[in-house]
Amino acid sequence: MKLIVSFLIAVMCLGSVHAGEKGEVYEVGLSMYSLRQLFESRGGELDALDYPRFAKDTFGITEIDVWNGGFPKEKRADPAFYRELKKRADQAGTNIFLLMAGAVNSEAEDRKKQTALFKKQIDFAAILDAKFVRVFLDTPKTVKRSDSLKRAAAALKPIADYAQSKGLVIVIEPKPNQYSGDGVYLAALAKRMDHRALRLVPDFGKMKLDDPYGGTVAMMPYSVSVSAKSHEFDANGMSREFDYPRLMKSIVDAGFTGIVSIEYEGKELGPVEGVKATQSLLEKLNRK
Repeated sequence: MKLIVSFLIAVMCLGSVHAGEKGEVYEVGLSMYSLRQLFESRGGELDALDYPRFAKDTFGITEIDVWNGGFPKEKRADPAFYRELKKRADQAGTNIFLLMAGAVNSEAEDRKKQTALFKKQIDFAAILDAKFVRVFLDTPKTVKRSDSLKRAAAALKPIADYAQSKGLVIVIEPKPNQYSGDGVYLAALAKRMDHRALRLVPDFGKMKLDDPYGGTVAMMPYSVSVSAKSHEFDANGMSREFDYPRLMKSIVDAGFTGIVSIEYEGKELGPVEGVKATQSLLEKLNRK
C-alpha cells in the first residue's frame, strides 16, 4: 500500500498531458460517473454545475461527459438546468461531448413510449451541444441470438433516426449479463443497422464476463469513443484487472484518434486519486 501511495503522490505532481502534443494518438477525457461520490445528489459537496470547472482545474481535462445521476433529481428533466450546465462548461473552457442515457430494451412492449423517452434525452444532449448520447441495450438471453439482433435493430432505429435529425449520434455501451455484454454481438448489430447515427463505445469492465480484449477489437471499426474502466492499481500504476497495454494497443492499432474517457470505479483510492491514476496510465500508453 505504501508503494501505491508513493506512486500516486508522484502522479499528482506531474503536469497533465494535453492531446495534440507530439506522438499522442487519442484524447483523454473524463466521465462524470468517476466522481459520483462527490456530488450533492450522492451525499457529497460538489454542485453538478461546478463539475466542468472541477474537471478542468483538478485534472486539466477539457473533454467531459455528463451523467444525470449526478444531477439534482428535480433538475433532471429541466431544460433550463441543461442550458446552465452548457453555460458553465463554456465558461470553464470544457466541452461536453456525451450525455449518458439509460437502457433501450430490445423486447419493450411499447416501443413508441420507449422512443419518446430517449427523444427527451437527445433533446437535452442537443442543448448541451454534445455529439453523443450513450445508451445501454437490454438484450435478454431468453431469445435466440439471431432474433435478438433483429429486435434490437428495430428498437434502436427510430431512436437513431431522431438522433440523426438533431445532428447527434447514439452510442451503445456493453451491458453485462446480456447479449450486448459481448462486443462481437454489438459489432454485428452495428454492421446490420449500418446507420449513420448509431455507433459503439467499448467499456472494458462491461465486457468482463465475455472477452474484453476480443470484444474491444471487434467493436473498434464502429466506435467513436472508448470508456476506460479502471478499478485498482499495483505499485507500478498498472491496472490489476485488465492488461491495459494490450487494450490500448488494440485501440491505437485500429487507428482510433477520438476520446478515451476515464471511468474510475475503484474502492482503494478516492475518486480524485483514482481518476489521476487512470489518467497517468492512459497518458503513458498514448503512443503509436
